[in-house]
Order: sequence, then structure tokens, then C-alpha cells
Amino acid sequence: MKLKTDTWVIVANGNKYLVLHNLGWPDHLDLRVLKHDEIDVPQTQDLARDRAGRQQERFRPGISGFKQVDEHEARETAFARQLISKLNERAEQKRFSDIVIVADPETLGEMRPAYSAQLKERLVGEIAKDLTNLTIPDIEAVVNAA
Repeated sequence: MKLKTDTWVIVANGNKYLVLHNLGWPDHLDLRVLKHDEIDVPQTQDLARDRAGRQQERFRPGISGFKQVDEHEARETAFARQLISKLNERAEQKRFSDIVIVADPETLGEMRPAYSAQLKERLVGEIAKDLTNLTIPDIEAVVNAA
């Protein structure tokens, strides 16, 4: 993928993100970190120790159960939505002209419905891969190959 100078590349998953700024040109990426953030998301078994609740039915015989809430997944979803909220705000402020979003498929699926019209106008590509644990040169190589 050929990226213009000043393009932002967002690399994210459910608990970590990097905002990278391309200072290079289309044939030679030079990504620099503008911002990064990470939250600690404990495993579900550490967050919810109780079993799902049960309820006596009022109009039919029997007992029905409630679905166990996956706290781990809920926190990751909230983190992804906060990131998109910030990006929507930056797009409205015209802080970037082009943007590429790189995220694992689940996080990307959570983020897409929240894209604002301004963000969609500036979106030049998406890559459905988790690159958050790679080095900047490795991220550049994946983006170049896309």
C-alpha cells in the first residue's frame, strides 16, 4: 500500500494502540509514533468469579439461566470504541488527511460501525491483522505489502 506523506496509521487491538505518522513518501514509509496507549485487561476468569444467575419462570414451569457476561471482551470493546471516538474527533478537526487502520479482525469489527462520515472520507485502507507486538520496521513491511 502506497501512503502519502502525513498519513496516519493506527495499529490496534482490544487493549493497545499506536498512532503512527508517515514522514516518508509513497515508495519509502517512515512511520513515527505520535501516541500510544495500553490498558490492562485481566482474563475473564479473574474478572467474573460468580456463575451466571438463574431465575424462576413466572408463567411457565422451570428455571432459566442468564448469559454470563464476558468482562474481558466488554473491556476490549469499550477500549476500541474509545479509540474510534478519539479518531472521529480528530477527523472532524481535520488533524489528518489520510488514515489507515490496522487491527485484529474482532477489534476492526467493533470499530467499523462507529466510523464517522469524516473518518470514512479520510480512510484509505484497513488491514485485518494484529500488529501491535511488532517493531516499527515490521509494521512498515506489512503495510507496504498490503
